[in-house]
Amino acid sequence: MISAVEKRQSVAGHVDVWYCFTDDHRLNSRLDQYETMLSSAELQQYQQLMHGSNGRDYLISRALLRTVLSEYCGYSPEKISFCVNAYGKPELINGEGQGQIQFNTAHTSGLTVCVVTRDNDVGVDVESRAENRGVLNMADDYFSALELQALNARSDDQQLDYFYRYWTLKEAYIKARGEGLSIPLHDFSVVLDEKGVFSEFVGPEADRWDFDILCKNPNYTAALAMGGKINSIAYFHSIPLGQEVELSAEDAFNHFPNNVSGQRNRMIG
Repeated sequence: MISAVEKRQSVAGHVDVWYCFTDDHRLNSRLDQYETMLSSAELQQYQQLMHGSNGRDYLISRALLRTVLSEYCGYSPEKISFCVNAYGKPELINGEGQGQIQFNTAHTSGLTVCVVTRDNDVGVDVESRAENRGVLNMADDYFSALELQALNARSDDQQLDYFYRYWTLKEAYIKARGEGLSIPLHDFSVVLDEKGVFSEFVGPEADRWDFDILCKNPNYTAALAMGGKINSIAYFHSIPLGQEVELSAEDAFNHFPNNVSGQRNRMIG
């Protein structure tokens, strides 16, 4: 059994962003441990995927989520239980009071991300950057008229970058709302300033929502949406059941960070 860890404090308005590169060779020796964390439903899902290309990513994503949440709710990773709302958004059953610890996850090729905060609805999305301008054709179907106008006003060499910014911000909002595809993507708008930074939300309860671009390097774009003011963000590169490294926003999501601001080894069990 993997023992519980000391409870990490979460604060409303602060978001912890945890991520793991699923191709990291340091994970290889821990995969058997990760499998012991899974619920029966997760194990069944993993067994269906394990002989394909998505099995490893699925296993590591669940291990990251469980080890991260164990730090906030005080349960050992395998004891954490989840439920889903009517639209399939996962929630903690055995958290510290119903609705207090809020989390969301996102996955793309080679990367899994988990965000944790307190009280406020939160959503995250991450996309692997493909240098394929064909994805721009999707904008007509999913972006609002305001977003399309802003995207088309960008230079040709900027459009792909801004497409991924809009896409991940919109997906993060949908996930934070937890109502699935019942919210049409073109019915709300995310406004970016000239530097590509979030500046305004046009949609339901506009004053309630805040957004941030978490990652915009050549490999990935990741975005955050929260139903409350985002006051601060901390970034952690994690090897589940292994090392955690806290990084600056500039170094986060890079395989080889330039400056490590702090780290601690977390060995459970």
